[in-house]
Amino acid sequence: MRVPDHDLRRHHAQRGATGVVIAVVVAVVLAAGVGIFLLTRNDDTTTAAPPATSAPVRVVAPTTTTAAPAVTFRSAWANGKDIPVYASPDANAAPVETLTQKTDYDVLRTVLVFNTATPNWVQAYLPTRPNNSTGWIKTTDVSLSPTPVEWQVKVDLASFKVTVFHKGVVDFVTDVAIGSPQYPTPTGTFYITDPIDLRQRPGTGYGAYALGLSGHSDVLNEFMGGDGQIALHGTDNPGDVDQAISHGCVRLKNDDILRLSLLPLGTPVIIS
Repeated sequence: MRVPDHDLRRHHAQRGATGVVIAVVVAVVLAAGVGIFLLTRNDDTTTAAPPATSAPVRVVAPTTTTAAPAVTFRSAWANGKDIPVYASPDANAAPVETLTQKTDYDVLRTVLVFNTATPNWVQAYLPTRPNNSTGWIKTTDVSLSPTPVEWQVKVDLASFKVTVFHKGVVDFVTDVAIGSPQYPTPTGTFYITDPIDLRQRPGTGYGAYALGLSGHSDVLNEFMGGDGQIALHGTDNPGDVDQAISHGCVRLKNDDILRLSLLPLGTPVIIS
């Protein structure tokens, strides 16, 4: 999904001192042990919305479900500079890539940490191609959340379901639309990178809100001027749900994506 650049500039201008506000809010959110979402530039792209500090969803009727993934995640974010990434936890090695301190949507850069066992280093999922890429980052180059991430999202492509977990317990379940056979939704471990509030910008094709993710389409290297980034986003056509019709993004009814919009940056999104 991709929102025109001039719309993004206007969006950020309306938000005021975007960098400062986002940095402060994200820091608060991540310090609370939670993460947040991005949105795609795949077929459904939007921009990032401000992170939330409180639980995103209220249980409407927890129905069933598989348990949340057992991995303990933490989030880490840029602490005022770009983030060097290494192939191994070797202090003498040169970085293999560098993540900018902000995303293309002017949101503070976040990574999803899954390994903190090595002193002075963390191992994290990266928002880069190929999907599910990981790398090592020095603890001095990021701010690490003091507690594990409390929220997780699971997307089950076979059942067209999204399940939100809070501390391993089902909080919310809803139906979604997924990628078409030609443009399948990629599978793997992703996380929210860019929340985008679209309620004042109708007609984008992405509904009321979009949560940009760290993943990218496996078949589209470019989409509407973007790099094929995927997202969770709304739709103005509620009949979309339970269908495989997108370019790789996951579409939810607007009421449902607004529930998820309160999830923090770095929230894991497991697609299988």
